[in-house]
Amino acid sequence: MGRIAVGRINSPWGLKGHVKVTPLTSNPDRLGVDAELLVRGERCRVLESVEPYGYPILRFEGYPDRTAAELLRGEVIEIEEEELGDLPPGEYYVDDLIGMNVVTQDGEAVGELVDVLATGANDVYVVRRSNARDVLIPAIPDVILAVDVAARQMTIEPLPGLLDL
Repeated sequence: MGRIAVGRINSPWGLKGHVKVTPLTSNPDRLGVDAELLVRGERCRVLESVEPYGYPILRFEGYPDRTAAELLRGEVIEIEEEELGDLPPGEYYVDDLIGMNVVTQDGEAVGELVDVLATGANDVYVVRRSNARDVLIPAIPDVILAVDVAARQMTIEPLPGLLDL
C-alpha cells in the first residue's frame, strides 16, 4: 500500500511552531486535532488546528517553535492508503479515476482520463484522446454510465456533439 497526500506545508506561522498548510483533501477532519499524519515520513500528531484566515494552521507534536517549524517548509503531509476508508456508492477517489480508459456504451475507445476538474455544479473529467483534442466529460449520471475501478474502465454515453472534433 502507498501513501496519499492530504496537505502541503507552506511556511511557519507565528513563533510557537505553527505552520500554514494547503489542504489536498476534501475531508477537513484529516487535518484536525489529534490526527496522526506522516510528515517527513514520520508519524506526527496534530496538537492544534485552526483556520483564522480560511486555510489551516497546524502545530505538530515535536515542533515547539518557529525554528523547528521551519524544517517543515515545503513538506507533504500524508496518510497511509489504508486509512482512506470506503466511499459511498457512486463516489470515487481521484487517484482511482486517473489513468482509466474511457469508452462509449458501444465500446468505442474515447481515451484516457488524465485529470478531474472540480467545478461548482459537478466534476468534469479531462480525457486525453490519441488523435484529437482533449475532451471534457461532465461527471453526471446521464453521461457516466459505469465506473469499474478494478478493470480501470469508465463507460459513458456522450451528449450530442461532445466527442466531435
